[in-house]
Amino acid sequence: MQILKQEDTYKVESSKKGKFYVVDLDKETCTCPHFRVRLARIHGMCKHMQAVKDKVEKRDDKTYESIIDYINEKGEIDSLKLINKFGEDAVDDMLSRGELIERDGLICILD
Repeated sequence: MQILKQEDTYKVESSKKGKFYVVDLDKETCTCPHFRVRLARIHGMCKHMQAVKDKVEKRDDKTYESIIDYINEKGEIDSLKLINKFGEDAVDDMLSRGELIERDGLICILD
């Protein structure tokens, strides 16, 4: 997904090559139909807004995929071992997004 920075907004390419939507993170808006029709009413975030947020926060998708693969291979894993292997920021981010869950010091993938 191509993301182009403009002055205060971002142009985000849709799944159709050459078509772009405008995302404004400050106003929490996107010009895509999904956001305008459904999400604007419930203050949700569409995939275009999430992509811009990930870019701004410099989210490293390869690290996150590695964490998921590692947990899938090992099953539940001690949170300190996971943090030592991949870093506290990455693990905390995935926990805060609800991609992982921690119970009794063990981290697993949220089903």
